[in-house]
Amino acid sequence: MHQTYTILQKILLFLRLAAPITVTQFALLAGSFFAVFLTGQYSTTALAGMSIGYNIWIAIFMGINGVLMGIIPIIAQLLGADKKENIPTIIRQGLYVATFFGIAFIGLGALFLRPVLLFLGLEPAAYAVAVDYMTAIACGIFPLLWTCVLRNTVDAHGYTHISTMVIVSSFILNVILNYICIFGISGFVPALGGFGAGVASTISWWYNFIVYSLIIHYKKPFAQYHVFHRLGRPLWLFIREQLSIGIPIGIAMFAEVSIFSASTLLMAQYGTNIIAAHSAALSFTNLFYSLPVSISAAATIAVGYEVGAKRFKAARYYSHMSRILAIICAALICSYSFTHMEQISALFTNDPGMIDLIGSFLTYAVFFTVIDAFGTPLQGVLRGYKDVKIISYIAIASYWGTTVPLVYICSDRLGYGPYGVWIALLASVAVASICYTIRVWYIQHKRYPTEDII
Repeated sequence: MHQTYTILQKILLFLRLAAPITVTQFALLAGSFFAVFLTGQYSTTALAGMSIGYNIWIAIFMGINGVLMGIIPIIAQLLGADKKENIPTIIRQGLYVATFFGIAFIGLGALFLRPVLLFLGLEPAAYAVAVDYMTAIACGIFPLLWTCVLRNTVDAHGYTHISTMVIVSSFILNVILNYICIFGISGFVPALGGFGAGVASTISWWYNFIVYSLIIHYKKPFAQYHVFHRLGRPLWLFIREQLSIGIPIGIAMFAEVSIFSASTLLMAQYGTNIIAAHSAALSFTNLFYSLPVSISAAATIAVGYEVGAKRFKAARYYSHMSRILAIICAALICSYSFTHMEQISALFTNDPGMIDLIGSFLTYAVFFTVIDAFGTPLQGVLRGYKDVKIISYIAIASYWGTTVPLVYICSDRLGYGPYGVWIALLASVAVASICYTIRVWYIQHKRYPTEDII
């Protein structure tokens, strides 16, 4: 990051930040997309079991990832204020936080995974796939969380292109491994189905951690921090600062992702085909969710940097850019999707009878792209201001407070069944977008002055 003086300079700098993050996020989520796609080609039962397992762990992971994102605005504001001496300690404490949550994740899984799956009443074959998939995922949870800390450190410095190169290479590796592990290689590797998707993910996460560790240890400007030379002991002062920012972010991300994961669990009552079709549509939504999420991350870095330097008007410009860019991207995706619905549906199955069913869910999923473009970038703006508690309040109230009663009304009372769940989800995202808009307006017009010179 560096100071800019004209609107054009700000636009170009923001695009240079956002473009690599977008490629990175797209590659991260595309790995899950291809896992769902290839598992669906293997069998509908494997897709249903793998999807149930995925939606259980991803909600928890996103909550933890949100906590780990707390170091981004901290580092960004320190860089903007030219106060770098505490950055190495912040990185080390972030690794301690990640380790603690990794232990908690595995402990909760060992205690509650099987009872939860039994409660859902899955078919025995789908239950077995879900257990095997989650077992494989558990072997990679530590490198995954450590990588989140290291990647957030790299991105907070504005070196988002480095993350792009790492994650794209990891994505290519992940796709190859998914194909090999799911379908097998005759005479060499057995076909593992849904379990293979988990194995591929775990190997890819270990690869990411090793590469990011080498970057932090050897590449400038990170090498000057000597992060791995002396880890030291946990320091509550720095951990508390990260948690005070990260926990509200984590709660917000968990509230949003968990409601979508819960929607998949609700689909269990409608049978394996409905679970598979719903999961296919949801994976499509998750894939293109990478765009507003990436723009949101770029907004956190840009806004945090300018707020740290007390250039509040520049911070406001970056917030406007983030939303406009997200809306443009969403409009293009929406236009393409509605004109190629059947082709997109066919990607997720080799069963012709499933194409129309998947397409019916995809119709609802496409609208998420547009609604997310209005609200998600503003979460990044608020994180840049370190105004994070309100994000968690809005997320809980809108996603759970709106979705739960609307699911009951639309699915049970009005008889829309599984489609009522999607109607409720759309409504909750719309409510959240409105609330984030109001909060950003308040922060920018009431709390921070804008009389600085750009």
